[in-house]
Amino acid sequence: MKQEFDKTDCFTMNGKLALPYTYFAGRVGSTFITTIRDQKKIMGVRCDKCSKVFIPPRQTCEKCFSDIRENWVDLQNTGVVTNFTVVRYDGKHLPRKAPFVLALVKLDGADTPFVHILEGIEPEKVEVGMRVEAVFAKETTNTILDIDHFAPVKERVQVIERPTSPEKPGKAALSKDEMERLERRKAMSNKVIITAALSGAATMKNQNPNVPYTPQDFAEEAAKCFKAGAAMVHVHAREDGGMATHEHARIKTTHDAIKDKTPELIVNLSSAVGMGKTAEQRISQIVHVKPEMASLNTNTMNFSIVERKSGKIFLDYVFENTFTMLQDFGKAMEENGVKPEIECYDMGGLDNTLIIMNQGFFTTPMNFNFVWGVAGGQAFRPDAFIAMKNALPPHANFTTCGVGTDEFPCITLSCMLGGHMRVGLEDNIRTPKGDLAKGSFELVEWAVRIAEIFGRVPATPDEAREIMGLRKR
Repeated sequence: MKQEFDKTDCFTMNGKLALPYTYFAGRVGSTFITTIRDQKKIMGVRCDKCSKVFIPPRQTCEKCFSDIRENWVDLQNTGVVTNFTVVRYDGKHLPRKAPFVLALVKLDGADTPFVHILEGIEPEKVEVGMRVEAVFAKETTNTILDIDHFAPVKERVQVIERPTSPEKPGKAALSKDEMERLERRKAMSNKVIITAALSGAATMKNQNPNVPYTPQDFAEEAAKCFKAGAAMVHVHAREDGGMATHEHARIKTTHDAIKDKTPELIVNLSSAVGMGKTAEQRISQIVHVKPEMASLNTNTMNFSIVERKSGKIFLDYVFENTFTMLQDFGKAMEENGVKPEIECYDMGGLDNTLIIMNQGFFTTPMNFNFVWGVAGGQAFRPDAFIAMKNALPPHANFTTCGVGTDEFPCITLSCMLGGHMRVGLEDNIRTPKGDLAKGSFELVEWAVRIAEIFGRVPATPDEAREIMGLRKR
Protein backbone atom coordinates (compact mmCIF):
# COMPACT_ATOMS: atom_id res chain seq x y z
CA MET A 1 0.00 0.00 0.00
CA LYS A 2 1.45 3.34 -1.04
CA GLN A 3 2.05 5.71 1.83
CA GLU A 4 1.11 9.38 1.41
CA PHE A 5 3.19 12.24 2.87
CA ASP A 6 2.03 15.64 3.92
CA LYS A 7 4.05 18.18 1.91
CA THR A 8 2.51 21.31 3.28
CA ASP A 9 5.51 22.12 5.50
CA CYS A 10 8.15 21.30 2.84
CA PHE A 11 10.06 23.96 0.96
CA THR A 12 12.92 24.16 -1.56
CA MET A 13 16.18 26.08 -0.95
CA ASN A 14 18.49 26.70 -3.89
CA GLY A 15 22.28 26.59 -3.18
CA LYS A 16 25.40 24.39 -3.02
CA LEU A 17 26.31 21.94 -0.30
CA ALA A 18 30.03 21.11 0.22
CA LEU A 19 30.73 17.40 0.69
CA PRO A 20 34.51 17.16 1.20
CA TYR A 21 36.07 13.72 0.85
CA THR A 22 39.51 12.10 0.66
CA TYR A 23 40.61 9.09 -1.32
CA PHE A 24 42.41 6.44 0.73
CA ALA A 25 45.36 4.99 -1.19
CA GLY A 26 45.40 1.73 0.76
CA ARG A 27 48.41 0.12 2.43
CA VAL A 28 50.35 -0.49 -0.78
CA GLY A 29 49.52 2.87 -2.32
CA SER A 30 50.27 4.71 0.92
CA THR A 31 53.73 3.15 1.17
CA PHE A 32 54.40 4.14 -2.43
CA ILE A 33 53.33 7.77 -1.86
CA THR A 34 55.01 8.28 1.52
CA THR A 35 58.30 6.83 0.27
CA ILE A 36 58.29 9.35 -2.57
CA ARG A 37 57.41 12.11 -0.11
CA ASP A 38 59.88 11.28 2.66
CA GLN A 39 62.79 9.61 0.86
CA LYS A 40 62.61 10.99 -2.68
CA LYS A 41 62.65 7.39 -3.81
CA ILE A 42 60.38 5.47 -6.20
CA MET A 43 59.48 1.88 -5.40
CA GLY A 44 57.66 -0.91 -7.19
CA VAL A 45 56.60 -4.43 -6.30
CA ARG A 46 57.99 -7.58 -7.88
CA CYS A 47 56.34 -10.91 -8.68
CA ASP A 48 58.88 -13.65 -7.97
CA LYS A 49 56.99 -16.14 -10.12
CA CYS A 50 56.77 -13.93 -13.20
CA SER A 51 59.97 -11.92 -12.57
CA LYS A 52 58.07 -8.71 -13.31
CA VAL A 53 58.27 -5.41 -11.45
CA PHE A 54 55.09 -3.32 -11.33
CA ILE A 55 54.61 0.40 -10.90
CA PRO A 56 52.34 1.85 -9.68
CA PRO A 57 52.54 -0.92 -7.07
CA ARG A 58 49.63 -3.29 -6.62
CA GLN A 59 48.64 -6.06 -4.23
CA THR A 60 48.29 -8.80 -6.87
CA CYS A 61 50.30 -9.77 -9.93
CA GLU A 62 48.14 -9.06 -12.97
CA LYS A 63 49.54 -12.13 -14.75
CA CYS A 64 49.56 -14.97 -12.18
CA PHE A 65 47.45 -13.31 -9.41
CA SER A 66 50.09 -13.95 -6.72
CA ASP A 67 50.04 -11.74 -3.63
CA ILE A 68 53.00 -9.39 -4.13
CA ARG A 69 52.17 -6.58 -1.71
CA GLU A 70 55.30 -7.16 0.43
CA ASN A 71 57.79 -7.62 -2.45
CA TRP A 72 59.08 -4.05 -2.55
CA VAL A 73 62.02 -3.14 -4.81
CA ASP A 74 63.83 0.15 -5.32
CA LEU A 75 63.63 1.62 -8.81
CA GLN A 76 65.83 4.15 -10.54
CA ASN A 77 64.61 7.71 -10.87
CA THR A 78 65.35 7.51 -14.60
CA GLY A 79 63.52 5.81 -17.42
CA VAL A 80 62.23 6.10 -20.97
CA VAL A 81 59.10 7.53 -22.56
CA THR A 82 57.06 4.70 -24.09
CA ASN A 83 54.16 6.91 -25.26
CA PHE A 84 52.76 10.40 -24.68
CA THR A 85 49.95 12.81 -25.40
CA VAL A 86 49.74 16.60 -25.45
CA VAL A 87 46.86 18.02 -23.38
CA ARG A 88 45.58 21.09 -25.21
CA TYR A 89 42.54 22.11 -23.15
CA ASP A 90 42.28 23.64 -19.70
CA GLY A 91 40.31 22.15 -16.85
CA LYS A 92 40.10 23.03 -13.19
CA HIS A 93 41.12 19.52 -12.15
CA LEU A 94 44.15 19.30 -14.42
CA PRO A 95 47.61 19.58 -12.77
CA ARG A 96 48.99 22.04 -15.34
CA LYS A 97 47.80 24.81 -17.62
CA ALA A 98 47.46 23.66 -21.23
CA PRO A 99 49.32 22.81 -23.32
CA PHE A 100 51.36 20.24 -21.39
CA VAL A 101 52.61 16.71 -21.95
CA LEU A 102 51.42 13.57 -20.19
CA ALA A 103 53.85 10.73 -20.80
CA LEU A 104 53.95 7.02 -20.13
CA VAL A 105 57.30 6.58 -18.36
CA LYS A 106 58.90 3.14 -17.93
CA LEU A 107 61.40 3.47 -15.09
CA ASP A 108 64.70 1.61 -15.22
CA GLY A 109 64.12 -1.67 -13.40
CA ALA A 110 60.35 -1.70 -13.96
CA ASP A 111 58.31 -3.73 -16.45
CA THR A 112 55.25 -1.48 -16.57
CA PRO A 113 55.01 2.25 -17.35
CA PHE A 114 52.99 4.86 -15.50
CA VAL A 115 51.56 8.24 -16.45
CA HIS A 116 53.11 11.49 -15.33
CA ILE A 117 53.80 15.05 -16.42
CA LEU A 118 56.77 15.72 -18.72
CA GLU A 119 58.33 19.19 -18.66
CA GLY A 120 61.56 20.85 -19.72
CA ILE A 121 61.00 20.21 -23.43
CA GLU A 122 58.70 21.64 -26.07
CA PRO A 123 55.77 19.30 -26.84
CA GLU A 124 56.78 19.10 -30.52
CA LYS A 125 60.20 17.73 -29.57
CA VAL A 126 59.05 14.90 -27.30
CA GLU A 127 59.94 11.46 -28.69
CA VAL A 128 59.13 7.89 -27.76
CA GLY A 129 62.32 6.33 -26.39
CA MET A 130 63.79 9.51 -24.95
CA ARG A 131 65.35 9.19 -21.51
CA VAL A 132 63.86 11.17 -18.64
CA GLU A 133 64.41 11.56 -14.92
CA ALA A 134 62.15 12.38 -11.99
CA VAL A 135 62.14 15.89 -10.52
CA PHE A 136 60.76 15.84 -6.99
CA ALA A 137 58.52 18.57 -5.54
CA LYS A 138 60.10 21.09 -3.19
CA GLU A 139 56.98 21.10 -1.01
CA THR A 140 55.14 17.88 -0.31
CA THR A 141 51.55 17.30 -1.41
CA ASN A 142 51.08 13.74 -0.06
CA THR A 143 50.11 12.71 -3.60
CA ILE A 144 51.83 11.36 -6.69
CA LEU A 145 52.67 15.01 -7.42
CA ASP A 146 55.46 14.73 -4.87
CA ILE A 147 57.14 13.73 -8.11
CA ASP A 148 56.59 17.19 -9.54
CA HIS A 149 57.33 16.09 -13.09
CA PHE A 150 59.77 14.23 -15.31
CA ALA A 151 62.36 16.05 -17.39
CA PRO A 152 64.78 14.98 -20.14
CA VAL A 153 68.02 13.50 -18.79
CA LYS A 154 70.71 16.15 -18.97
CA GLU A 155 73.30 15.78 -21.70
CA ARG A 156 76.14 15.54 -19.19
CA VAL A 157 75.06 12.01 -18.17
CA GLN A 158 74.76 10.71 -21.73
CA VAL A 159 78.27 9.23 -21.74
CA ILE A 160 78.72 6.73 -24.56
CA GLU A 161 82.11 5.08 -24.71
CA ARG A 162 81.62 3.15 -27.94
CA PRO A 163 79.53 4.56 -30.83
CA THR A 164 78.58 0.97 -31.74
CA SER A 165 76.85 0.46 -28.37
CA PRO A 166 74.00 3.01 -28.17
CA GLU A 167 72.22 3.73 -24.94
CA LYS A 168 69.43 1.26 -24.26
CA PRO A 169 66.39 1.42 -21.99
CA GLY A 170 66.79 -0.25 -18.62
CA LYS A 171 70.13 1.32 -17.74
CA ALA A 172 70.47 3.96 -15.07
CA ALA A 173 72.36 7.22 -15.61
CA LEU A 174 75.99 7.03 -14.55
CA SER A 175 77.17 8.59 -11.32
CA LYS A 176 80.03 11.07 -11.19
CA ASP A 177 82.42 8.37 -9.93
CA GLU A 178 81.38 6.03 -12.75
CA MET A 179 81.94 8.74 -15.36
CA GLU A 180 85.37 9.48 -13.93
CA ARG A 181 86.17 5.77 -14.10
CA LEU A 182 85.11 5.74 -17.75
CA GLU A 183 87.54 8.55 -18.49
CA ARG A 184 90.35 6.64 -16.80
CA ARG A 185 89.42 3.55 -18.80
CA LYS A 186 89.62 5.54 -22.04
CA ALA A 187 93.13 6.60 -21.09
CA MET A 188 94.02 2.90 -20.87
CA SER A 189 92.43 1.93 -24.20
CA ASN A 190 95.68 0.36 -25.42
CA LYS A 191 95.76 -1.96 -22.41
CA VAL A 192 94.62 -5.54 -22.92
CA ILE A 193 93.65 -7.79 -20.01
CA ILE A 194 95.05 -11.29 -20.45
CA THR A 195 93.41 -14.05 -18.40
CA ALA A 196 94.88 -17.51 -17.92
CA ALA A 197 92.29 -20.26 -17.40
CA LEU A 198 94.45 -22.79 -15.59
CA SER A 199 92.52 -26.06 -15.66
CA GLY A 200 88.77 -26.11 -16.22
CA ALA A 201 86.67 -28.97 -14.88
CA ALA A 202 87.55 -31.52 -17.57
CA THR A 203 91.10 -31.08 -18.89
CA MET A 204 93.25 -33.83 -17.34
CA LYS A 205 96.94 -34.67 -17.05
CA ASN A 206 96.55 -37.54 -19.52
CA GLN A 207 95.81 -34.84 -22.10
CA ASN A 208 98.56 -32.47 -20.98
CA PRO A 209 100.75 -33.35 -17.95
CA ASN A 210 101.06 -29.66 -17.06
CA VAL A 211 97.42 -29.33 -15.92
CA PRO A 212 97.44 -28.28 -12.22
CA TYR A 213 95.58 -30.36 -9.62
CA THR A 214 96.85 -29.37 -6.16
CA PRO A 215 96.72 -25.91 -4.57
CA GLN A 216 100.50 -25.72 -4.87
CA ASP A 217 100.30 -26.63 -8.57
CA PHE A 218 97.82 -23.83 -9.11
CA ALA A 219 99.94 -21.32 -7.17
CA GLU A 220 103.08 -22.10 -9.16
CA GLU A 221 101.33 -22.03 -12.53
CA ALA A 222 99.55 -18.77 -11.67
CA ALA A 223 102.86 -17.14 -10.76
CA LYS A 224 104.32 -18.17 -14.13
CA CYS A 225 101.30 -16.74 -15.92
CA PHE A 226 101.63 -13.44 -14.04
CA LYS A 227 105.28 -13.24 -15.02
CA ALA A 228 104.34 -13.94 -18.65
CA GLY A 229 101.82 -11.07 -18.74
CA ALA A 230 98.52 -12.28 -17.27
CA ALA A 231 96.55 -9.98 -14.98
CA MET A 232 93.98 -12.59 -13.94
CA VAL A 233 93.70 -16.36 -13.55
CA HIS A 234 90.46 -18.32 -13.87
CA VAL A 235 90.29 -21.32 -11.55
CA HIS A 236 88.33 -24.58 -11.23
CA ALA A 237 89.77 -26.17 -8.08
CA ARG A 238 90.58 -29.91 -8.20
CA GLU A 239 90.99 -32.78 -5.81
CA ASP A 240 94.46 -34.36 -5.66
CA GLY A 241 93.30 -36.98 -8.17
CA GLY A 242 92.16 -34.32 -10.63
CA MET A 243 88.39 -34.42 -10.16
CA ALA A 244 86.58 -31.08 -10.06
CA THR A 245 85.37 -30.14 -6.58
CA HIS A 246 82.75 -27.91 -5.02
CA GLU A 247 84.16 -28.32 -1.48
CA HIS A 248 84.54 -24.92 0.16
CA ALA A 249 87.75 -25.74 2.03
CA ARG A 250 89.58 -27.05 -1.04
CA ILE A 251 88.50 -24.13 -3.21
CA LYS A 252 89.53 -21.59 -0.56
CA THR A 253 92.87 -23.31 -0.05
CA THR A 254 93.52 -23.16 -3.79
CA HIS A 255 92.44 -19.51 -3.98
CA ASP A 256 94.58 -18.54 -0.99
CA ALA A 257 97.62 -20.45 -2.26
CA ILE A 258 97.55 -18.37 -5.45
CA LYS A 259 97.10 -15.10 -3.56
CA ASP A 260 99.87 -15.96 -1.07
CA LYS A 261 102.38 -16.62 -3.84
CA THR A 262 101.26 -13.83 -6.20
CA PRO A 263 99.16 -11.31 -4.23
CA GLU A 264 98.98 -8.96 -7.22
CA LEU A 265 96.92 -11.38 -9.32
CA ILE A 266 93.15 -11.27 -9.73
CA VAL A 267 91.64 -14.69 -9.00
CA ASN A 268 88.43 -15.45 -10.90
CA LEU A 269 86.61 -18.53 -9.57
CA SER A 270 84.11 -20.62 -11.51
CA SER A 271 80.44 -20.85 -10.54
CA ALA A 272 80.08 -23.79 -12.94
CA VAL A 273 82.40 -26.02 -10.82
CA GLY A 274 81.78 -29.25 -12.73
CA MET A 275 79.17 -31.71 -13.98
CA GLY A 276 76.33 -32.77 -11.72
CA LYS A 277 76.65 -30.00 -9.13
CA THR A 278 73.53 -28.42 -7.66
CA ALA A 279 72.80 -24.72 -7.88
CA GLU A 280 73.52 -24.41 -4.15
CA GLN A 281 76.88 -26.15 -4.49
CA ARG A 282 77.79 -23.90 -7.39
CA ILE A 283 77.05 -20.55 -5.77
CA SER A 284 77.72 -21.27 -2.09
CA GLN A 285 81.47 -21.69 -2.63
CA ILE A 286 81.61 -18.27 -4.32
CA VAL A 287 79.84 -16.65 -1.37
CA HIS A 288 82.15 -18.51 1.03
CA VAL A 289 85.46 -17.54 -0.63
CA LYS A 290 84.43 -14.12 -2.00
CA PRO A 291 86.99 -13.82 -4.81
CA GLU A 292 87.34 -10.55 -6.69
CA MET A 293 85.57 -12.07 -9.71
CA ALA A 294 83.58 -15.19 -10.65
CA SER A 295 82.08 -16.59 -13.82
CA LEU A 296 78.32 -16.26 -14.33
CA ASN A 297 76.77 -18.51 -16.97
CA THR A 298 73.77 -17.30 -18.91
CA ASN A 299 71.74 -20.06 -20.56
CA THR A 300 70.86 -23.74 -20.36
CA MET A 301 72.61 -25.60 -23.17
CA ASN A 302 74.14 -28.84 -24.41
CA PHE A 303 77.70 -29.12 -23.13
CA SER A 304 79.15 -32.33 -24.52
CA ILE A 305 82.16 -34.17 -25.89
CA VAL A 306 81.63 -34.94 -29.56
CA GLU A 307 84.09 -36.03 -32.23
CA ARG A 308 83.62 -33.28 -34.75
CA LYS A 309 84.74 -35.12 -37.87
CA SER A 310 82.49 -38.15 -37.37
CA GLY A 311 79.80 -36.65 -35.15
CA LYS A 312 80.25 -39.48 -32.64
CA ILE A 313 79.00 -38.58 -29.14
CA PHE A 314 81.30 -39.57 -26.27
CA LEU A 315 79.61 -37.61 -23.48
CA ASP A 316 76.21 -35.94 -23.54
CA TYR A 317 75.37 -33.40 -20.85
CA VAL A 318 72.93 -30.52 -20.37
CA PHE A 319 74.47 -27.52 -18.59
CA GLU A 320 71.62 -25.97 -16.59
CA ASN A 321 71.54 -22.19 -16.23
CA THR A 322 67.96 -20.98 -15.81
CA PHE A 323 66.81 -17.36 -15.66
CA THR A 324 66.35 -17.81 -11.92
CA MET A 325 69.94 -19.02 -11.55
CA LEU A 326 71.22 -16.12 -13.64
CA GLN A 327 69.29 -13.79 -11.37
CA ASP A 328 70.13 -15.45 -8.04
CA PHE A 329 73.81 -16.08 -8.82
CA GLY A 330 74.23 -12.54 -10.12
CA LYS A 331 72.62 -11.00 -7.05
CA ALA A 332 74.63 -13.19 -4.67
CA MET A 333 77.86 -12.15 -6.35
CA GLU A 334 77.07 -8.44 -6.40
CA GLU A 335 75.86 -8.48 -2.78
CA ASN A 336 79.13 -10.12 -1.69
CA GLY A 337 81.38 -7.77 -3.63
CA VAL A 338 82.23 -10.36 -6.30
CA LYS A 339 82.23 -8.94 -9.83
CA PRO A 340 80.48 -11.29 -12.28
CA GLU A 341 82.23 -12.29 -15.48
CA ILE A 342 79.18 -12.95 -17.64
CA GLU A 343 79.86 -15.94 -19.89
CA CYS A 344 77.92 -16.06 -23.17
CA TYR A 345 78.18 -19.13 -25.41
CA ASP A 346 75.93 -17.58 -28.07
CA MET A 347 73.71 -14.56 -28.66
CA GLY A 348 70.91 -16.17 -26.63
CA GLY A 349 72.99 -15.98 -23.46
CA LEU A 350 73.68 -12.30 -24.07
CA ASP A 351 70.00 -11.62 -24.69
CA ASN A 352 69.11 -13.43 -21.46
CA THR A 353 71.46 -11.11 -19.60
CA LEU A 354 69.97 -8.01 -21.21
CA ILE A 355 66.57 -9.09 -19.86
CA ILE A 356 67.72 -9.82 -16.31
CA MET A 357 69.89 -6.69 -16.09
CA ASN A 358 66.69 -4.61 -16.14
CA GLN A 359 66.28 -5.57 -12.47
CA GLY A 360 69.16 -3.15 -11.84
CA PHE A 361 71.43 -5.20 -9.58
CA PHE A 362 74.43 -5.45 -11.93
CA THR A 363 77.05 -2.80 -11.19
CA THR A 364 78.77 -0.76 -13.91
CA PRO A 365 80.81 -1.71 -15.85
CA MET A 366 79.48 -5.14 -16.77
CA ASN A 367 82.11 -7.64 -17.94
CA PHE A 368 81.33 -10.23 -20.61
CA ASN A 369 83.24 -13.26 -21.86
CA PHE A 370 82.32 -14.69 -25.27
CA VAL A 371 82.99 -18.45 -25.29
CA TRP A 372 83.46 -20.21 -28.63
CA GLY A 373 83.75 -23.82 -29.74
CA VAL A 374 81.96 -25.75 -26.98
CA ALA A 375 80.08 -28.75 -28.41
CA GLY A 376 76.63 -27.35 -27.71
CA GLY A 377 77.63 -23.71 -28.02
CA GLN A 378 78.53 -21.59 -31.01
CA ALA A 379 81.60 -22.16 -33.19
CA PHE A 380 83.83 -19.13 -33.67
CA ARG A 381 82.70 -16.93 -36.54
CA PRO A 382 83.94 -13.33 -36.90
CA ASP A 383 80.51 -12.05 -37.97
CA ALA A 384 78.87 -13.63 -34.91
CA PHE A 385 81.57 -12.10 -32.69
CA ILE A 386 80.93 -8.63 -34.06
CA ALA A 387 77.17 -9.05 -33.69
CA MET A 388 77.62 -9.94 -30.02
CA LYS A 389 79.98 -7.04 -29.44
CA ASN A 390 77.47 -4.64 -30.98
CA ALA A 391 74.69 -6.01 -28.75
CA LEU A 392 76.54 -5.26 -25.50
CA PRO A 393 75.03 -2.76 -23.06
CA PRO A 394 76.73 0.64 -22.74
CA HIS A 395 80.17 0.82 -21.11
CA ALA A 396 80.55 -2.98 -20.97
CA ASN A 397 83.93 -4.73 -21.27
CA PHE A 398 84.34 -7.86 -23.34
CA THR A 399 86.91 -10.62 -23.51
CA THR A 400 86.83 -13.95 -25.30
CA CYS A 401 88.07 -17.53 -25.21
CA GLY A 402 87.86 -20.45 -27.60
CA VAL A 403 88.05 -24.21 -27.29
CA GLY A 404 90.91 -25.93 -29.13
CA THR A 405 91.76 -24.36 -32.47
CA ASP A 406 89.21 -21.57 -31.92
CA GLU A 407 91.39 -20.10 -29.15
CA PHE A 408 93.90 -18.01 -31.09
CA PRO A 409 91.65 -16.73 -33.91
CA CYS A 410 89.05 -15.47 -31.44
CA ILE A 411 91.51 -13.71 -29.10
CA THR A 412 93.15 -12.08 -32.12
CA LEU A 413 89.84 -10.62 -33.28
CA SER A 414 89.00 -9.51 -29.75
CA CYS A 415 92.34 -7.71 -29.48
CA MET A 416 91.76 -6.02 -32.85
CA LEU A 417 88.32 -4.80 -31.75
CA GLY A 418 89.55 -3.33 -28.46
CA GLY A 419 88.56 -6.27 -26.26
CA HIS A 420 90.53 -8.57 -24.02
CA MET A 421 91.95 -12.10 -24.25
CA ARG A 422 91.69 -15.39 -22.36
CA VAL A 423 93.93 -18.41 -22.96
CA GLY A 424 94.89 -21.44 -20.89
CA LEU A 425 94.79 -25.20 -20.52
CA GLU A 426 91.07 -25.13 -19.64
CA ASP A 427 90.33 -24.13 -23.22
CA ASN A 428 93.23 -25.47 -25.27
CA ILE A 429 96.27 -27.66 -24.55
CA ARG A 430 98.43 -26.77 -27.57
CA THR A 431 100.37 -23.81 -28.93
CA PRO A 432 99.54 -22.40 -32.37
CA LYS A 433 102.33 -24.61 -33.75
CA GLY A 434 100.52 -27.72 -32.53
CA ASP A 435 102.92 -28.61 -29.70
CA LEU A 436 101.65 -29.46 -26.21
CA ALA A 437 101.85 -26.29 -24.16
CA LYS A 438 104.35 -26.29 -21.32
CA GLY A 439 101.62 -24.72 -19.23
CA SER A 440 99.05 -21.94 -19.40
CA PHE A 441 101.94 -19.50 -19.08
CA GLU A 442 103.20 -20.46 -22.56
CA LEU A 443 99.79 -19.68 -24.03
CA VAL A 444 99.89 -16.31 -22.22
CA GLU A 445 103.22 -15.64 -23.95
CA TRP A 446 101.55 -16.23 -27.32
CA ALA A 447 98.72 -13.86 -26.38
CA VAL A 448 101.27 -11.16 -25.50
CA ARG A 449 102.88 -11.55 -28.95
CA ILE A 450 99.49 -11.13 -30.64
CA ALA A 451 98.75 -8.02 -28.56
CA GLU A 452 102.08 -6.46 -29.51
CA ILE A 453 101.25 -6.81 -33.21
CA PHE A 454 98.23 -4.54 -32.69
CA GLY A 455 99.99 -2.07 -30.42
CA ARG A 456 98.23 -3.33 -27.28
CA VAL A 457 100.08 -3.59 -23.97
CA PRO A 458 99.23 -6.22 -21.32
CA ALA A 459 97.40 -4.59 -18.41
CA THR A 460 98.77 -4.97 -14.91
CA PRO A 461 96.39 -6.49 -12.36
CA ASP A 462 95.68 -3.05 -10.87
CA GLU A 463 94.99 -1.61 -14.33
CA ALA A 464 92.68 -4.56 -14.98
CA ARG A 465 90.84 -3.82 -11.72
CA GLU A 466 90.34 -0.23 -12.80
CA ILE A 467 89.06 -1.25 -16.23
CA MET A 468 86.69 -3.94 -14.90
CA GLY A 469 85.52 -2.11 -11.78
CA LEU A 470 86.84 -4.66 -9.25
CA ARG A 471 87.31 -4.24 -5.51
CA LYS A 472 90.81 -5.36 -4.59
CA ARG A 473 90.97 -7.84 -1.73
